[in-house]
Amino acid sequence: MQKRSFTLQFLSLLLVCSAFLWACDPAQETAVTVPSPTDDLPTVTVSTNEPQVLPTPAAIEEPAPISVNGEAIPLTYYQHELSRYRDSLAEEPVQPTEEEIAQKVQGYLFDQQLLSQAARSNGFVVSDAQLQERIDQLVKELGSGGALTGWMQSNYYDDSEFRHTLRLAMEAAWQRDQIAQGVPDAVEQVRAQQIFARTQAGADRALNSLNAGADFNTLAWDYSPESGGELGWFPRGYLLYPEVEAAAFSLEPGSYSSVIQSQIGYHIILVLEHESQHLLTTDARIALQNQALDAWLAQARAAAEIVINLP
Repeated sequence: MQKRSFTLQFLSLLLVCSAFLWACDPAQETAVTVPSPTDDLPTVTVSTNEPQVLPTPAAIEEPAPISVNGEAIPLTYYQHELSRYRDSLAEEPVQPTEEEIAQKVQGYLFDQQLLSQAARSNGFVVSDAQLQERIDQLVKELGSGGALTGWMQSNYYDDSEFRHTLRLAMEAAWQRDQIAQGVPDAVEQVRAQQIFARTQAGADRALNSLNAGADFNTLAWDYSPESGGELGWFPRGYLLYPEVEAAAFSLEPGSYSSVIQSQIGYHIILVLEHESQHLLTTDARIALQNQALDAWLAQARAAAEIVINLP
């Protein structure tokens, strides 16, 4: 049976800003992400002698169609996020509706703002010097100020909005790290094996054989010759099918379940070991970090004062 497999997406140098830019792809092992459509920044040859040129700063407009806990999300920022998201979908065979696009962008902006606010509330501050250092690093990575300027212009950023977005991204990334670090290295886990059948009849035959004294391991290999039904160690909330996971955590080591139906077929679970504290695998820890982020965001949204007054 498939487990939740997460490749934890979080920030390398270029991607500290891209965690909240539709056009970049975040990746870092110890953090979690707010999903967003992505396009990679262009790669160019580094030229350290070329001057670093950024567009002339332009103030973000005052109209605020959205506010989160009293903080405005400027109209142009919202409109540009809509454009960036639409562009990221250009080659998708099925296009979402404008209403779906608006809902996706608004949810993304809510989460971005809530994470940023929490970071500042927890004492994390991005100074102007740190912001400029990050921009200088991006320029160096891209190869020139002109390359960054070209990327910004093609993605609807002027200097002011880019700095605003980058600052929010750095703050939100810090807060996500705090949430991720709250997941312990070891938690309650079970190690289990399963007999999996596509049909009820097949599962019933296996259960009857077990009840008649057949060896579970032998039957598991008969039914799943590629893996022997080995599920390994897993914490609560990790398996794709909660009914199977619930059964595994309810059994004593050495005992097996009755037939359990899931969306993909029929399972009989044997619990091999059960420990109150067992070291998480990388995939399992990432899964729990994503769960922690989802739970944090759900709670933050529920408590937030969000005002939407779109023209």
